[in-house]
Amino acid sequence: MKNPTWTLDQPLAVTRPVTTLALGSVLFAFLTAAGAAVSFPMIPVPVTLQTLFVVLSGAVLGPVFGPLSQILYLTAGVAGMPVFAGGAAGPGVIAGPTGGYLVGFVIAAWVAGLTTRAGASWLRLGFGLLLAHAVIFLFGASHLRLFLGSSWENAFRLGVAPFLPGMLVKTGLAAASLRGRRLLGWFRP
Repeated sequence: MKNPTWTLDQPLAVTRPVTTLALGSVLFAFLTAAGAAVSFPMIPVPVTLQTLFVVLSGAVLGPVFGPLSQILYLTAGVAGMPVFAGGAAGPGVIAGPTGGYLVGFVIAAWVAGLTTRAGASWLRLGFGLLLAHAVIFLFGASHLRLFLGSSWENAFRLGVAPFLPGMLVKTGLAAASLRGRRLLGWFRP
């Protein structure tokens, strides 16, 4: 039988012990918070390394535990832990200009979990990871547009365009680490 490399090639099932995947969720929540600590201020949305860990969480943990890691991250931030970019915390961050991106993290991890598999071709990995990044941008720009009361063009100019080069670099880094199979070997096939 051919080694499955696409979401529709095999059923979505937990292939590692649930405790391993749960610990992976905590690890990726922590890594997403660490990615927020590497923050370069831009108005209204800072540049961070978070999205690298968001897409990796889905790709490594799958479409259930990947989003769970991002829910844990958001819960920690909303509860008051300073895990958001710039050390921000609290529910006001979700209502602020970056709230859409943060909510998009959960859906992006799910998309990455559905569209990536160990050993997938560069093309398939790249597609899945870029699609996950696009979800973050879609949620982020939509919320930013409403928050600023501005046009789609302005939301794209402020909340998407400056981040496209970084997205390509992060997608490349994520794909390279996933193609190596070492990272994925710990969590799922």
